[in-house]
Amino acid sequence: MKTRNILILAMSTALMAGFASTSQAVEQQTYGACWAWNNNFNDPGNDIQASFASGSYPGITIDFNFGTGNLYGYPAICRGWHYGYNATGDTLFPAQLSTLSSIPCQFGYDSGGSNMKGDFTYDTFLRWDNAKSSPQCEVMVWGGSSSWPIGNLTGTAVLTTGGITWDIYEGYNQAAGYEVYSFVPTGSIVWPENSLPTSGSLNVDLLPFYQWLNNNRSSEGYFNINMYLDVVECGFEVCDGDGWCYMGGWINATSGSSGGIQNGHVYKLKNANSGKVLGIQNMSTSNNANAVQWDDNGTSDHNWTLTQQGDGNYKLKNANSGKVLGIQNMSTSDGADAIQWSDSGTLDHEWTLTQQSDGNYKLKNANSGKVLGIQNMSTSDGADAMQWDDSGTIDHEWTLEFVQ
Repeated sequence: MKTRNILILAMSTALMAGFASTSQAVEQQTYGACWAWNNNFNDPGNDIQASFASGSYPGITIDFNFGTGNLYGYPAICRGWHYGYNATGDTLFPAQLSTLSSIPCQFGYDSGGSNMKGDFTYDTFLRWDNAKSSPQCEVMVWGGSSSWPIGNLTGTAVLTTGGITWDIYEGYNQAAGYEVYSFVPTGSIVWPENSLPTSGSLNVDLLPFYQWLNNNRSSEGYFNINMYLDVVECGFEVCDGDGWCYMGGWINATSGSSGGIQNGHVYKLKNANSGKVLGIQNMSTSNNANAVQWDDNGTSDHNWTLTQQGDGNYKLKNANSGKVLGIQNMSTSDGADAIQWSDSGTLDHEWTLTQQSDGNYKLKNANSGKVLGIQNMSTSDGADAMQWDDSGTIDHEWTLEFVQ
């Protein structure tokens, strides 16, 4: 049997993988922040046998003998909360995707035997909140395979990352109650003629897959970049064969600067008091036009590119006008209007963004030291954005929603 030291970021996945629903004894072992387990959820006879690597590096080897082509389990190495269960005290997940700047993954595997059917894959589960509970969406990234994803092929060569070009399959898992998106290397699904590779690795950053889904599938209502990632697992979906597989890996995620801001990307700024987004009055492209709040109706003036400066502050450029957010006449007074202006390099065009304990941000003007809020704490469309001493009112907080 071959083993190898391979770093892995894995996302667990059994299609019907409720941890507590299995009747068989749980086989698992922890490795610091990660944990490996024999997720044999459709194997009441405990025919999938597991052994775990010794030492501090996560690894699991499984042996099995099946011949009907069903899905029997997904033995894997995990980091985070699988259906609300976490065998470690690690707190990396749940993590809101919009706050992550990268999710670097490395996954290595070996296999041997006859009539081997299945897939080596990252499986990730997501929710709309951070409740550490049952998943509400599943995203998979496949490596070597000799099986078929849930749903249908809906796009070819949609993304190239990690040196691989990817197709997208999607479909609704009726039994589990959520949509499944599967990224598969282009042309690798040739069922039933293809065979399972005897060794391989899959080293990718998972974040580009989520960004692609946000840009191309968020309108479907199953996914967007503001969801919370509960778990990343890497493992093998056991479908058929008489043989063995070894998997080893680890998981990391990197937050962006100033909390979770991704430099140079586009965001909407939603006021925490009113729930309305920051835009420009009448979608003006003129200098001195007021910044106002409005219901999010999808207009481009509601989008802002956040670009970090050398001093750590940010400039906010309006996607409609190309002008930056500043303060009228560079005022340092309470109640001065926030406006847009051509970027002339004045200090009032820079903002310090500070994340609060609730995940929202305060925007402090670098010239005046005052924070961005809404006049009279209004919840109405068209209310002016203005600067004020930080008095702790909720209208001084903003939710940053990732766009692209």
